[in-house]
Amino acid sequence: MSVKISDIMDSMEKYAPRHLAEEWDNVGLMIGEENKEVTRILVALDINDGVIDEAIEKKAELIITHHPFIFRGIKAVTDETALGRRIIRLIKNDIAVFSAHTNLDAAEGGTNSTLAKLLELENVEGIGEVTEENGAMGRIGNLSHRMTFGEFISKAKKVLGADSLSVCGDLNREVSRVGMCTGKGASVMQEAALMGADVFITGDFGYHEGQTAEDLGICVIDGTHYLTEVLVVPVIASYIAEKYRDIEVICSEVNGQTLKIV
Repeated sequence: MSVKISDIMDSMEKYAPRHLAEEWDNVGLMIGEENKEVTRILVALDINDGVIDEAIEKKAELIITHHPFIFRGIKAVTDETALGRRIIRLIKNDIAVFSAHTNLDAAEGGTNSTLAKLLELENVEGIGEVTEENGAMGRIGNLSHRMTFGEFISKAKKVLGADSLSVCGDLNREVSRVGMCTGKGASVMQEAALMGADVFITGDFGYHEGQTAEDLGICVIDGTHYLTEVLVVPVIASYIAEKYRDIEVICSEVNGQTLKIV
């Protein structure tokens, strides 16, 4: 039985409903025709030139990303901009693009709940006011036993696949409750602290946010935007592969991390 892009879109809607996306966000089919049949899908966090090369080489007809390929309004598609060149390449190679962003952050099985699961947190709940309509951008849960912040950092490094992490807080402090907001989520930190979090994990954490963390008395791990979210790529791939056994779903092998510690 043939599978169309519209079928994949319907499945992604069940996984990460559009109504969970923030109003400012752009999610859904970015490029392509809904009625086109697909036999091979590439899943990636972002689309850059390397991911497009990979999709062409592996003959993928659809790329599913977390970050929106087209985020802000564009007035022209030409080869004078990086985005324009990428759009042209994708269309010329008949490759469609679908993105699920903040709706995937909020969804069960999305970025935040995946990180909570990998950290083996218990009694996980959403941060802030959670309703069926808006979901929750962050998660908070409990460790199975207390440990020092330093010990938890080692655990986080293993889960994220990080050699080193920027942190804020006393390494000898005992912690047991962990909050998180994957990607750039420092705005959720205060709510996490109010819900009893000893530790907060996010990305793109800055100097002034560190001062706020000290004032709140909460330890922080900057897991980087990339590492806190790329972990959802194999989860999406497994979800689609289980639903459609006749198509091939591939996880991108391109390392999109833009920040390196040297």
